[in-house]
Amino acid sequence: MSRTGPGYVESEAELFADLERKEENGEISERTANAFRELYEFAKEIGDEVQIGEAKNANFQVKVDAHQGESPSDTSVFTANVNGKLKIWPAMMVIKNDAGLDSVEWEKEDYDEFERAFHSLKGVPRDSKSIKFETFASKTDRDEFMSMVDEFVTICQEIRIGYVGGRIRRSDTLRKRSSKSYILFLAVSLS
Repeated sequence: MSRTGPGYVESEAELFADLERKEENGEISERTANAFRELYEFAKEIGDEVQIGEAKNANFQVKVDAHQGESPSDTSVFTANVNGKLKIWPAMMVIKNDAGLDSVEWEKEDYDEFERAFHSLKGVPRDSKSIKFETFASKTDRDEFMSMVDEFVTICQEIRIGYVGGRIRRSDTLRKRSSKSYILFLAVSLS
């Protein structure tokens, strides 16, 4: 079933119009609207693709190629819906669909650390992989959230890149990896 058509937010113009309308009608606060705009702009900076659509409210999902790798699942790093939730659980779908993580260069531990960082944010319910967007806007340090997302994405990207110009990029994030990464490390080192 397609979730498109009148009543669904499907473009950036519709996303901003929905925020403005809801703010003017008192459905969301100015703080919530501004937090959503800020997060959307961050998503455009960090994501290889930002998809809007399939909801009746301003919403988006952030996709990063290095996170998805060759995974058959079309996963995002996080999703946000202004009248719904901010969710990080879609990022783990790569793990659910590829238990051995053969399709990506990052490790399950990288996602686990991302999730732990999310749990440490003010307002995030214990053991939850989502938070109501309104709560996120009013209680959570947005800079802290964006920093943890940036770190997870950077780890995904740097592991995929590995060596650049004969040297490790940000070697503090490149640690002993799976055998496939170690083989890549050796191949580049010896060349």
